[in-house]
Amino acid sequence: MAIMLAFAIICGVCGIGTAQAKTPQSEIITLGTMAGPMANPLRGQPATMLRWSGGIILVDVGDGTIEQMARAGIDSVPLKNVVITHIHADHVGGLFALLSRRYQLMDPPITIYGPRGTEIMVNGLLAAMEPLKRTSPALPGAPVRIPSDSVRVVEIGDGSEFKIEDIMVRAVANTHYVKQGQVLNPEIDQSLSLRFELPGRSVVFTGDTGPSEAVIAIARGADVLVSSILDIDAAVAAIRTSRPKAPQAFFEAARLHFAQHHLSPREAGRLAQEAGVKRIIFTHIGITPDRMKAAQGELAQTWKGPVVFAHDFGRY
Repeated sequence: MAIMLAFAIICGVCGIGTAQAKTPQSEIITLGTMAGPMANPLRGQPATMLRWSGGIILVDVGDGTIEQMARAGIDSVPLKNVVITHIHADHVGGLFALLSRRYQLMDPPITIYGPRGTEIMVNGLLAAMEPLKRTSPALPGAPVRIPSDSVRVVEIGDGSEFKIEDIMVRAVANTHYVKQGQVLNPEIDQSLSLRFELPGRSVVFTGDTGPSEAVIAIARGADVLVSSILDIDAAVAAIRTSRPKAPQAFFEAARLHFAQHHLSPREAGRLAQEAGVKRIIFTHIGITPDRMKAAQGELAQTWKGPVVFAHDFGRY
């Protein structure tokens, strides 16, 4: 962690991290930067806030997101829009807490955008709130509010284009859902990468993905690429430590999975270079501090531009 923070500071001093010549019209706030699903005492699960003068958008809702918003000094009440890149536990684990607290506090309606399956998931979470609804005290004179009346779901997919407030958003399916080199079901199982046309700059989220021509295309010329990154050797080593008695085939399958579903430093740099983005902000960081220098060296083989490894509560 100390190495990551030091690198972020160095990048800022060099003018390639958070420092910019002028104050941007929009802000990227990394609430959680840990590659899940394993918990980490120092970093939260994936969640990023986009903020501009016209509103805020939350991208992914990892465990503890609502607490991370509070720690960052962000009021959750005005939040009206959430976008989910894909339905994996580390990206949606905090959604129940977000919805249940909004119900208890009678916050304004919220819209959740996400790939196919998002509606089933949200409906299940709302159904799980029935005991909460029966036992929660209502404000004097206030009607009992049904959660489904205040939660709207919009399912999006490969090629979707839509507006959130005054922000144009585009989505493409990436290669996070693959098995033995093949997408599980391109019509149903989609992990999305997203491009947001914010005031003053374009921001692309890779979400979780492996190498992908579709992501290169949607990221073409973007001002900022918010990318995941994974040290495959370290990831496999962590699994070995947590499951020392697992058979060798298990670890081999894990390595193949990581290589197909995620971006190594080299592949992340290649994607950014081919897309011609102006800078990279890495989040969903699956790199241990002792491996950071090696990862930076690997990244430098394919990417020569500005980069910062984000930390929780970073503002860019």
